[in-house]
Amino acid sequence: MRLTKIFISILAFGIIFSCKSKDPSILKVYVKSNNFILTPDATVRIVGDLSKGTPEYFEEKKTDDNGVVNFNLDDLFSSLDKEQNGRAYFTLYAKDSADVFTNKKVSAKVHLTSVETIILDD
Repeated sequence: MRLTKIFISILAFGIIFSCKSKDPSILKVYVKSNNFILTPDATVRIVGDLSKGTPEYFEEKKTDDNGVVNFNLDDLFSSLDKEQNGRAYFTLYAKDSADVFTNKKVSAKVHLTSVETIILDD
């Protein structure tokens, strides 16, 4: 009887902690002008880097009033293989009112907030 209680306690403890929610996978991007001023309403794109094993991915957003944009990557990470070690690679594109995008290679990790800053070209 005592062994049964211990087994049930261990099983309940395992169930409680296995159902613990995971932190979201976020890529947070700060967009700055070439004068290092945060740029509101800038267009930011992320494109999955196929050459590094990240599946096709494209998302575009505008920065908020503080020059920041957040990309939630939970759906992407749920589709990745375990061998990819929970990391995805992207090309980051950003522009304000200019005609051309500035780009940068970036990566993000599963269940973490990855932070990047991109400084716009003239």
